[in-house]
Amino acid sequence: MKVLRSAARYVWFAEVLLAATIIISGCAQKAKLIQVGAAQFGAESVAAIDKIDELRRKETEAAPLPPEKASQLFVEGVKKSTGPIDLQMLRLIIDPLKAGAPKSEAQWQAFLQKLRQQYTTFAATFASLDKGSWFARSAVRETIPVLDKLTAQMTAFAVSIQEKPAEFIRERAAIAEELERVRDTKPFTPITDLKLLELERRLREVRAAEEEITRNGIEQAVKAARLGAELRKLLLDYDKLSMDDIAEGLSFAFNIAGAIPGLDVAGLKAESDTLMKMMREDETLRNFAEAALSEINTARVK
Repeated sequence: MKVLRSAARYVWFAEVLLAATIIISGCAQKAKLIQVGAAQFGAESVAAIDKIDELRRKETEAAPLPPEKASQLFVEGVKKSTGPIDLQMLRLIIDPLKAGAPKSEAQWQAFLQKLRQQYTTFAATFASLDKGSWFARSAVRETIPVLDKLTAQMTAFAVSIQEKPAEFIRERAAIAEELERVRDTKPFTPITDLKLLELERRLREVRAAEEEITRNGIEQAVKAARLGAELRKLLLDYDKLSMDDIAEGLSFAFNIAGAIPGLDVAGLKAESDTLMKMMREDETLRNFAEAALSEINTARVK
């Protein structure tokens, strides 16, 4: 009888162990799926940061000088110089456009580097979830406030660009200067018309490039923000969801994010407005969104 009871206890223990192993395996698979979503959110967000960096750089950089103009400025720079021509002076006269570069560039790059680090750290947080899958639930819950802040930042990026589209200030200023020079050169001749038409062509090209880089920036920020919003739903219900539920949720999230590039400007505006509305309707998210929008708008100031 003792042998039978021992055998029964052994069978019961084996069944419990098997059940626990299956549960742990399921948790590990759930964690692995969440890892995929977190990694994709991180990648899309860093891509959005790169887009807004490109946008701001184009806003502040000058168009390359034609070789003859660059040579003319070099000659004038040497003639007008009074002090010793040291290494610093050489750098200035060989590349005079750098003299007008915004002094806020260092602060801007530091701001972006801090942002990039936040997103890569967030994605890395999930790297070990499946190794400690039994405790993944608490780890997942702890990441939700971090995800909220990062999703708010992506939403703020989209809204900031939407409210203040790209404007290539130095390129426009250079064209304006040339327009004044042509206008003030009298008498007008057919050559005057040709010069003005060429400047019109350049201005239209600048405007088209501004519109394209504005759209690309909004598009990528909205794509990342939508992915973050959908990932948040999965993290909030992580305990209740099965592996299949999470797989289906991620597939839905990826499909939504994948459809963003097909939207026109009006569609992108609607998406960013919807995201910001969602943020402002939740007290916690509202605080994150307003703080992020203020920080980004301040950082974008040239």
